[in-house]
Amino acid sequence: MKYFIFTIAVVLLTGCATHKTNSIDFVTSMPWKSRLERDIVYHTVDGMDLKLDIHLPDAWMAGPPWWGDHGLGKRPVFFYIHGGGFVVDDKESRQLRILPFIARDWIVVNINYRLSHEAKAPAAVADCLKALDWVFENAEKYQIDTDRIVVSGDSAGGHLALLTGMLMEGDSLCGGKYVVDKTNRVAAIINWFGSTDFSLQDPYQRSVYKTPHDWFDPNDDYEELIYSLSPVNYVRSGGVPVLTIHGTIDPAVPFNQAELLHKKLRNAGVMEKLVSIPDKKHGNFSVEERVMIFKETIAFLNRCNPAIKL
Repeated sequence: MKYFIFTIAVVLLTGCATHKTNSIDFVTSMPWKSRLERDIVYHTVDGMDLKLDIHLPDAWMAGPPWWGDHGLGKRPVFFYIHGGGFVVDDKESRQLRILPFIARDWIVVNINYRLSHEAKAPAAVADCLKALDWVFENAEKYQIDTDRIVVSGDSAGGHLALLTGMLMEGDSLCGGKYVVDKTNRVAAIINWFGSTDFSLQDPYQRSVYKTPHDWFDPNDDYEELIYSLSPVNYVRSGGVPVLTIHGTIDPAVPFNQAELLHKKLRNAGVMEKLVSIPDKKHGNFSVEERVMIFKETIAFLNRCNPAIKL
């Protein structure tokens, strides 16, 4: 219920930035100005179909086929990766998180990836990069502006969003189990309390997950694994702008991980902002805090890429 209230508040906050529809209730109009293509297979691996949903801005035509060219030109993309500790959840569990961007006539891509019981690391990373490949490959079909792709996620999804946006061609994960074959540059990363340095999280891994974490392959070299899967090790000059939202008393992903990432980003000259939520844990933010976070997100995206025009 809290997420629902937050979403409505954010939508109302958003206003009618992209349409002259001030006489129409913006929330009521949403179902008629967007459409959804569900469960698109973006990649098949080991006999398993990996799927995504794409939400598209639309124009109600009052007759078959009921949709047409939205007339907005190429649109920015909000590419969302769900959390769940790499072990649970799916794209459907995060539908409310993406509504503010649907309301603003963004194209929203919401993906599934292989969980730990289906494939060990770095499979989920490889899947996210494949999904991003799909976005670039289908840019013309869906009127996607590839210069305005924002990658985001929460918890495990935040970690995956960081790697998806930061990895470059030639980067090697887990002792060469996966080598990145191309660089797809994104405009920004929004990281909601994702792990940035697994070496700092090791005590938590041992006490809660029984080392190694279920996502980690026990046959891999542990030190190499946690190093190659830690986003802090891919900070480089000219990197993608990063916004992180993190509670200061997060017991699952300690706040010092966010601080370390942003210190390294600043030192490398990469545009960044850390939004700390005092005395909050792993995402238990209030409605008021979430509205504040969305305002910070708008400001950051407009600053790091004025063409986004949120």
